[in-house]
Amino acid sequence: MRYNTPSTPLDNLKDLMSRGGIPVTMTLLCVNILTFLAAFFLQDTVVPFLQSEVAFSPNNFFHAPWTLITYPLVAVPPFSLWLVITWVFFWLSGGSLERSWGSQRYGLFFLFVTFFSSASLLIGSLMVHQNIKPLYDIFLPLTGLLVAFCMLNPEQEVGILFLPVRIRAKYVAIGITLWTYFNYGSMMGPILGLFSLGGILAAYLYVRFARPWADISSYSAPRRAPRGPDLRMDTRSTKPTGRQSFKTTLDGSSNQRSPFDISGRIRDWQDRRKLEKLWRNSGLSDSEPEWRDDEKRKR
Repeated sequence: MRYNTPSTPLDNLKDLMSRGGIPVTMTLLCVNILTFLAAFFLQDTVVPFLQSEVAFSPNNFFHAPWTLITYPLVAVPPFSLWLVITWVFFWLSGGSLERSWGSQRYGLFFLFVTFFSSASLLIGSLMVHQNIKPLYDIFLPLTGLLVAFCMLNPEQEVGILFLPVRIRAKYVAIGITLWTYFNYGSMMGPILGLFSLGGILAAYLYVRFARPWADISSYSAPRRAPRGPDLRMDTRSTKPTGRQSFKTTLDGSSNQRSPFDISGRIRDWQDRRKLEKLWRNSGLSDSEPEWRDDEKRKR
């Protein structure tokens, strides 16, 4: 005979964090909310500790270098609608990426974006000899998550808050980039505003060049394949009003060549020239509609 043991608050918290298959996103979100509540009720004791040991700034970097990756765990008062919107969008975008990539891959990506966001601002502050505003929220890593989601779903229509309009995701990514630049540029200057885009740049490089390792097979939206010789022979369209071009490698694989693989790129160029010559001689080309066989050449 089995008896059901009563669940403890710790078990309930673990169940909440793993709900929906997004344990990393829920864990980060719960820790962020808990630090905010601790800072709200115990402001005199908790806030100094968070600002010196968890939040990031060039002043505390040399005695606490781990703050380069721990600042997204912090949320300090005052409470605002913007803080709630940040939590909601982090739950939506981070959960979507984690369900598609898997928790391990998504966790590495979030760590990658978090580090580049703070490291970029650190380098910029040292270059211009100017202090920066401390980072103690999840907003900068969130911009990288949003841009990654928009790059993977460029034609997906996204609603903006409560407005009755829907905008394609690729334009949302551009808007997020501009908004981040002007927001931080107005606080720290135009030059440091550029360095605030480090997380967005890291997300772009990850999605653009780390594929097919970072590819998402469960996304059905059309997206560009890895780089390769563009034969422009497949111009299928997913919509009657749009035209989607597909790029592929010559052997049909999804691997892309390294920028330093010169010999491989030369072979690709030679193979492409051969394919173009076969295409011209096939009789299907618009430039040479006539069939060029051996009998005609003899005459």
